[in-house]
Amino acid sequence: MISRALTTVLLTGLVGGLLVTGIQMLRVVPMIIQAENYEQNEFVRHQITEEPGVSMDSDFNRPTILADKKSQTLKDKTKLFHQNSELNHVHESASWIPEDGLERTFYTCISNILIGIAFSLMLVAVYLLRGKSVDISSGLFWGATGFVVFSLAPSLGMPPKLPGMTVAALEARQIWWVFTVTSTAVGIGFLTESKSILLKMVAVILIILPQIIGAPNPHLFESMIPAELSSQFVTASLLTSAFFWVVVGAFSGFLYKKLVQELTMVSSS
Repeated sequence: MISRALTTVLLTGLVGGLLVTGIQMLRVVPMIIQAENYEQNEFVRHQITEEPGVSMDSDFNRPTILADKKSQTLKDKTKLFHQNSELNHVHESASWIPEDGLERTFYTCISNILIGIAFSLMLVAVYLLRGKSVDISSGLFWGATGFVVFSLAPSLGMPPKLPGMTVAALEARQIWWVFTVTSTAVGIGFLTESKSILLKMVAVILIILPQIIGAPNPHLFESMIPAELSSQFVTASLLTSAFFWVVVGAFSGFLYKKLVQELTMVSSS
């Protein structure tokens, strides 16, 4: 039964990762690339039009430029720009990222497959622990639950962000995310598995508590990304996540029924 359960996990993760990668490449990734272009263009603009005596220290560890517009000629500006471009290239080489195109698609696909396997493992673990009959319908329910826990609830306080948008400190965001996911998961567990009115009340409190506390936010909101693009990205990201969880839930429920429940019953008989 364990080997059949693992087969369910691996096949579900593979299918979910492949399908969600296709969706991301159609809608989500082009928005990220567009935001990266805004970010790069804004940096270049600051490089050339920096006010006299103003120091610019980028969040990406790029070099600081002190410009004196009165004494600096266009030739000097061009020279400074090329020098910083070379330093940026060295910095980017040290922190490697995949190139756009096939390389980026490949690594995105591998990442999505691994994430799909991890989440399908969690769903199959829920099926095994509950010990109840599983089919596509119940798989869809638990897939929807996974979407609420891991995507919808955290996004209420920390919606998906594009490159070039200010965010709070990483550690604070990670703590709030883990707290939100854990609290929401336990709350939904109490709602679905417990018949006690008291526990159901506790469940409601656990689900809404992270939103009452609120997610950490930066002290100063700055963004070079158009608001329309940002809102479109949030919508596209949540819809893509919902699609992913529907696929993982339905496929894991279907395979679990065929490979684990039905084959186990045949073997027992």
